[in-house]
Amino acid sequence: MEILGLVWLGSRTAEYKRMRDFVADVLGLDVHMEQQDAVVFGLPNGDAFEVFKPTDTEHSHFSHPVTGFLVADVDEARRELEAKGVEFVGEVHRGVAGENWGAAWTHFHAPDGHLYCLVSRHERHPGGMARKFRELRFCMKVDDLDAAIRTYEDGLGMKATEVWEHPGGERGALFAVAPAAIELFSEEQWNFVDRHEAGESFGRDFALRVEVDKAETAARQLVEAGATQLADKTEVPWGQQVIRLVMHDDVHMSVSELDAKERAERAAQRALLPD
Repeated sequence: MEILGLVWLGSRTAEYKRMRDFVADVLGLDVHMEQQDAVVFGLPNGDAFEVFKPTDTEHSHFSHPVTGFLVADVDEARRELEAKGVEFVGEVHRGVAGENWGAAWTHFHAPDGHLYCLVSRHERHPGGMARKFRELRFCMKVDDLDAAIRTYEDGLGMKATEVWEHPGGERGALFAVAPAAIELFSEEQWNFVDRHEAGESFGRDFALRVEVDKAETAARQLVEAGATQLADKTEVPWGQQVIRLVMHDDVHMSVSELDAKERAERAAQRALLPD
């Protein structure tokens, strides 16, 4: 059994409305799913915090917040733990995509006297296609590896998780980043984006984009790390505030601020992605 992460937290409370309002209005989490006896709040990385009403009898054994461990196969993981003497509560529960955050879950007692949960996610994208890979990597050839590493580390706060050099002098660096996305443009769309973000079409065929809280702050940090700003912040027709820069090796980088509605929509979409 492999634990893939801590991805879910559930709490059953007699102060349901106050707790719901607190999480939504004070903590600022987005409502991902509203159920008859519970509400699921989604986090940008796809994790969830679920608050249950006292009328939710399926979770009447919750006397404290319960943490969920993500596993690939709940049934297999439960059998393995039962063979080691772990005591479970009830059977394995099955979820329905669109109605339940988890695909399957089951609760067990730990030596600290508390309940914990094994949970698996629905292996479906928002479009309904199962993911057939574990990780996406975008590879770039750079002229000055050290300078490029500094740009990402100092400019964007991305830490290189691995830097290597082979005996023949071959060097590389890996930045593990999540969440990530692939965006495909037609030539007309590509030129449209260039013109609105930077005032002209550059004829390049790839670029980088990052979502940030404050575009000016991110741009200033990138410039201090060696990037060149091409244009002032501009509001583009698709509703974002964007600053275009040139990174190492003439690679373009757009730093963009999203409005609250688009941030919420993207968080909801990411919550459906497989982990």
